[in-house]
Amino acid sequence: MVKNEALIELTGWLNDVREFDWGTALKVSVDVRKKNHQGDWETVDKTIYDVTTDGKTPLEDVKQVTVKGRITGTNTFQKRDGSTGSAVKVRAESIVIASDKRNEAAITEVWPTVNPNKPIDESAPF
Repeated sequence: MVKNEALIELTGWLNDVREFDWGTALKVSVDVRKKNHQGDWETVDKTIYDVTTDGKTPLEDVKQVTVKGRITGTNTFQKRDGSTGSAVKVRAESIVIASDKRNEAAITEVWPTVNPNKPIDESAPF
């Protein structure tokens, strides 16, 4: 029989890190975006994840993380505006500092680096 499990991988904004003797607790938010009437993307909400792990990943000055793990339940909390919010509880198997390699590749494609030992291609689109 196949084991029932709710696995998740998410990349989000690191909002809070708390270290304990048993491990680390993180609060990670992921933007919920949709297109507006003008066709532009806008953030309309955030999904909150309460992440726990046994490990102690150094996360000073980190803005985004990628978490892989399993969903263990939900939490409710009071938002700053007084309304009630909910968070998905995740037990992390791995936490990695996120980097946007896709944007770096796109920038390199548009603005290629110059090799001083190679002549400049005059037909380049820049």
